[in-house]
Amino acid sequence: MSHKRNRLERLPPELRYYIAEFINCKDKQPYTYIPLYKNILLDWYNTRRAWDNSNNVYRQYKEVYISQEEIPFIKHAFTRYMLESKYYSMFMNYSVGQFQKIACRCRNLHWNRI
Repeated sequence: MSHKRNRLERLPPELRYYIAEFINCKDKQPYTYIPLYKNILLDWYNTRRAWDNSNNVYRQYKEVYISQEEIPFIKHAFTRYMLESKYYSMFMNYSVGQFQKIACRCRNLHWNRI
């Protein structure tokens, strides 16, 4: 059984090291769900948070401060997002710090399979 390997792996280690000095490569972000996680928290922070009476609009995740009292309520933000994403395409609108919802066809519902 032969294993497929790319050309770089077949080169001797000294030559691979020499080539790697001239190749500009960046590591891929290991967790692709992190931007979505930040957007869900930003949306929750701007729409459902009851402790902030200042009417500020938070446009970036960096501006958000979540206290210990709010942590139990964050789980509802993820549940709400999962339910709404069945019926809407969700796009983050950073000017208002909330998801913009565009109605779409129902997905993963039993009556669509007929």
